[in-house]
Order: sequence, then structure tokens, then C-alpha cells
Amino acid sequence: MIKRPPTAARLGCLLAAALLAASMPAAAQNKPMEELTGGHTLAADASQRIYVMDSVFQHLTDSRVNIYDGANGKFLGMVPTSYNGHMQVSPDGKDIYVMTTYHERVTRGKRTDVVEIWDASALTFKKEIEIPAKRAQALNYRGIFRQTADGKFIVLQNATPASSISVVDLAKEKFAGEITAGAGCWSIIPMPNKPRSFMTICGDGALLQMDLDESGKLASQHRSKAMFPVRDDPIFIAPALLHDKAYFVSFHGNVYTADFSGQEIRFEPVWSLLNDEDKAKGWVPGGYNLIDVNRAAQRLYVFMHPDGKEGSHKNPAAEIWVYDLKTKQRIAREPGRDALSMSVAQGPHPRLLTLDGGNVNIYDISGPQPKYLRTIEGAGEAALQVEPQPYQGGKQ
Repeated sequence: MIKRPPTAARLGCLLAAALLAASMPAAAQNKPMEELTGGHTLAADASQRIYVMDSVFQHLTDSRVNIYDGANGKFLGMVPTSYNGHMQVSPDGKDIYVMTTYHERVTRGKRTDVVEIWDASALTFKKEIEIPAKRAQALNYRGIFRQTADGKFIVLQNATPASSISVVDLAKEKFAGEITAGAGCWSIIPMPNKPRSFMTICGDGALLQMDLDESGKLASQHRSKAMFPVRDDPIFIAPALLHDKAYFVSFHGNVYTADFSGQEIRFEPVWSLLNDEDKAKGWVPGGYNLIDVNRAAQRLYVFMHPDGKEGSHKNPAAEIWVYDLKTKQRIAREPGRDALSMSVAQGPHPRLLTLDGGNVNIYDISGPQPKYLRTIEGAGEAALQVEPQPYQGGKQ
């Protein structure tokens, strides 16, 4: 290759650089001209923050949490979650918890399962807690990776394929133990009115309540009678939770209510989301995390689609139906925008967040009729979980 002589401009730059280097102390001359000083810290007001857990099905080893400002749709940053990660946010909103798997050779080799703690403001890694290599590598249903109501323990679903439960002590930042008493049961459902208790759904339609002691060991358990007929009216595993009640919807549009205000779980009478006209048109629930509740207003939100049939229980939402839980009556219907998962941001200015796998839709739900506000387009590639910043204004 023929080298051209330097131009006058290039000679000027070289001369300036030489003079600058000559004026620096010897130690400084060995340092790079630009140093990385770390990332930026997100705004202190996190009330509008939205977390999208993106499994990116086409390249599962590269899953991540994408973080947005719900007020303007601005992308704020991301946290890597490796192979098929799961996430949740600490009750005070200061940390992001991640459950994930690493293999020595990315797609093969020794497997290591961990719970990671990330700073939710700086989006920097803080701590890794190794857990048994049994965690359920499942879709991002909320019942796979949860916290107890007091925020002290993380409780996660295992599948080998035998089911069991792992407990992580967040205060001590260590694995607390494995619970095998829930064999034959699936999904972790925290009980908001009990600091260290959760439920799981058993294969015979019963709910099993488990209570942890101060060290995260199983202190007691209580099995209910069957809540639903497993063959005739199966339920979706992710319920909507009030302070002392859990609302489950079935594939056929029935609502099963578990009341855990007392020592033992009790069940309220079953009621239907559907009237005769709805049934004639084949309306049924569908989606993944397809139900949630505005706790202050006691309004239930459910994804629905018409022409339901066997196997359509994961169909996207044609509409969002809203129910008053006090009267058990439908009070509003809203276009569903093909959403698959939802979450309610609680507080004095409640919002409904819906997710169609890629886009997040935001609604004002301060009134009975949801009011569409905006869409964050391209919030994920193949995402099935969207979470708001936890409400810091007190118990609802």
C-alpha cells in the first residue's frame, strides 16, 4: 500500500499532541486520555418507572430487564438476566432481584443457578446468591419467582421435573433451604396479610399454605379442601391479590375467591364473569399474567376474547373487562390491543400496564373506565411480564 505524506492539518494535530504530552508529568502520560467513571444514576423519582422482563425467545441466553419512564416512554436502561431470567423489584424499590442460570460454555457445560441483586437506580450488580440448580426454567409467570410480604425472603419454584421450593434469605444474603412439602403443587402466591406465608396450587385443586420461620425453614402448613374442579374448570395460576383475598379466574370465566383473613383458607361462592349473551358469543379469559386488581378501588381487570375453544386460553386480549369486586358486576370494557400480560401500578394515580409481547400500553384507571394514555413501542422482543415501581405510600 502506498502511504501518502501527512497533510498540513494532520501535521498540526500531531504537533499539538506532542506539545501536550511534553507538558504532562511522566505518570500522566501513561494514563488514557479518557477514563470511564461509571454509569449514571436514574432520577430519584421512580414512581413512573416500568420494568419489562424480556425473555427474547429467539436467543434465550440474552434475556434482559428493560426499564422505561412511563410518563414519557423514555428508555432508561437495562439489566442483563442471562438464560431465561426472571425478575422482581424489592418492596422499597431500591433493588432488582434476578433469578437466572449460567452455563460454563453459554449453552452447555456446568450449570449454576443464582439469585442476583442489582441496584435499581445505578443499574449496577451488587450481590450473587447461589441456589440449587433446580429452578424452574419457565415462562415469566409471576408465580415462579416471588417475595414474602415482609420482603425478607425470596421464594422460587423448582422443577427437576419434580416440584419443590427454594428459599433465599435476603437479610443474610444466602440460600436458606429447600422445601419439598409442596411436591405435586405449583406456583408461589404470597399472602399479603401474613409476613412470611405463601400459598401454592395443588394437583387436586386444593391450596397449600406454607408458613416460614425466622430462618426461612418451613414452620407449619395448612392444606385446604379443593377450591376448583381440576378437569372441568381449570384455573390460571396467577391470581389478583387484595390484602386478605386472592381472585383466580378459570378457563371458562368463573371466579374462585380464596379468603385467607383467618387461620385457615376459606372459599367464597363461585361467580361468573359472563352473562348469557357473553356465553353465547364464547367470551373467555386468555393470556399469561392476565388478571390484576386496583386494590384501593377494588376493581378487577381481566383479558377476554370471543369464540373461545379448547386451547385458546393463551389467546391475546380482544378486550379488557373491568369488574367491581363489591358488586361482582362488570362496569367497563376496553379494547385489549392484543395484550398477553398486565400489571396494575397502585397508588393515588393508578395505572394499568398491558404488554403484547413487544409493546407496553398505559392506561389511567383512576375511574371505572380505563383511559388509554400512551404506548411504549418496542419495549421488548418477546416479553410476558411487565411490572411497575412498587407503591411507597402505605398498605392498600
